[in-house]
Amino acid sequence: MRKIDKIDYSKYKDSYDEKVNEQLHHAPSDIELESMRAYIYGYTFTEGYAKGVFPDEMSMDYWSEQLDELGEETEFDLYEVETKQERKLLEAIDSTGDGKTPETALCVISVGQEYEYLQRVFPYSILTVKQQSFSNGIDCLEFEENAFGVERIFFDISRRFEVGYGM
Repeated sequence: MRKIDKIDYSKYKDSYDEKVNEQLHHAPSDIELESMRAYIYGYTFTEGYAKGVFPDEMSMDYWSEQLDELGEETEFDLYEVETKQERKLLEAIDSTGDGKTPETALCVISVGQEYEYLQRVFPYSILTVKQQSFSNGIDCLEFEENAFGVERIFFDISRRFEVGYGM
């Protein structure tokens, strides 16, 4: 059983480091998990995040599209990803919870990141959302019956609402 380390967003205030962005481009394998978490969750304390700006580098879709420029294709057993950068983002999100309960919800910094996560963790089947609910900063997606046996996944998007969703 993997360790679940719920995000305490305040721990990451003033920890956003633009150098990690550079590392993502040139040496993603060298980025430690805690540095990646500080990069993602520390960004939520920036003015850009408050204004709804999400850097391309925080998007898994961006890295997937950059595959030709990166010149590397990587396959991993846990995730269906093509780049090391996508894997780093997924590892950081996965380190926050298992998504099975509101208390162990996966911490994401945008609703779009929820869907990027789902596409890569459940690659052979697009899970059909039966119902979506939101309460106390937790987004719950309930799915129709599927090959993965996943009934629901909880995502913590509270930080996005704390700074003003949709601004």
